[in-house]
Amino acid sequence: MSVPKTAYSIAAANLHWLTAIPAVGCVATVLQAQQAPKEDKGKLMHRHKSLGLLTGMIVVPRVGYRLFNRSAYKVFPLDGSKLEHFAANATHVGLYAFMTIMPASGIAMGYYGGKGLPFFWTSFPGITKTPENKKSTGKIAGQSFKIHKTLGTYGKFLIPLHVGGAFSHVFKGQSIFSRILPWGRPKM
Repeated sequence: MSVPKTAYSIAAANLHWLTAIPAVGCVATVLQAQQAPKEDKGKLMHRHKSLGLLTGMIVVPRVGYRLFNRSAYKVFPLDGSKLEHFAANATHVGLYAFMTIMPASGIAMGYYGGKGLPFFWTSFPGITKTPENKKSTGKIAGQSFKIHKTLGTYGKFLIPLHVGGAFSHVFKGQSIFSRILPWGRPKM
């Protein structure tokens, strides 16, 4: 049995921030695209899709690391009510679902829609449409779009909830950032 620590492992902390940066950028660019003039939407959606694909690439090792290194995430709980602990756990579960389902549904949309996956200055091809697969691949792309849009509509609120929760600890005088920042860490 592992003993709780005062901070997450350096690998867990690095994976947290490596995921956070493109995930926040992905949400920000799609929100910008929704408000942008038509001539700017394409550029912003290209950036959104690139950041989404990058998030998906980073979240796979992050989830793997979390599953196989549970002790890296075993830290002393911070003071708080049962409701606060429940809200924190629910938000974390929601964020992990958001970070995995959003890139997966976006990838499925691009691949099965036949347009491929833009990735910054390059792209990965989508499935080649044939008369035999056109209906089934279109159905997969359509279902993926519905999942992506629905989860995106509500899931985007998980990030400010998570950040707000972190700052609520700061306002209580709890050193939350020393637990998750890869530098300036307490001795373990």
